Amino acid sequence: MIGIHPVHRRLAELQIKADRRGGYDQLTIREQMDLHHCLRVNATLVRQMDELKQLSFIAYLAGDMDWMADICRQIDELEAKMI
Repeated sequence: MIGIHPVHRRLAELQIKADRRGGYDQLTIREQMDLHHCLRVNATLVRQMDELKQLSFIAYLAGDMDWMADICRQIDELEAKMI
């Protein structure tokens, strides 16, 4: 099963609404605020995941398996939040 983070689901809903109404400028102010909020949260999730994966690779190259395991645990926790 592929999980969908609530932020991604809301982004999809807003995209569909914008498409049906003829553009983002046709969304209500509240919907536009939701869109900006979701985009910020999405960017944070992507940044966190990218940073953790890069750190995991550095830990692997350094041969520090304890550090790598800790980072992988953090990745698992972040992925669990995305379901």
